[in-house]
Amino acid sequence: MDPEQAFTVAYAVVARWWEQALYWEQEEIWPCRLRQLADGNAGTDLERWPIVGRDAAIFPEVVAVAQALLQPAMAEVAWRASGGMRPRARDTDDVFCRRLGERVGRAWLGPLRPIPAAR
Repeated sequence: MDPEQAFTVAYAVVARWWEQALYWEQEEIWPCRLRQLADGNAGTDLERWPIVGRDAAIFPEVVAVAQALLQPAMAEVAWRASGGMRPRARDTDDVFCRRLGERVGRAWLGPLRPIPAAR
């Protein structure tokens, strides 16, 4: 995988985490970043900040995941976790997700949970 591919995959992965994390109490880092991005001046439009601020808020995690994907040892873990030549759905305690969770300070990434139904 080249760096451009790694970044593209990392962005897609972290954007998916973002969708899941908005429903989880365990996520603490991104809400803090959103408040910093709004600089206390979001006014009544605070609910819009998760939309307009997503890319800036998730960028450090995108970089960390891209770096992990470029490391041969982590690439091997990802390959094995996905089923290699026989792709399969990720387990609820996926080794690759758990290791990424450790790298980005998100313990909730190991035991991935389904996204709750829309309210």
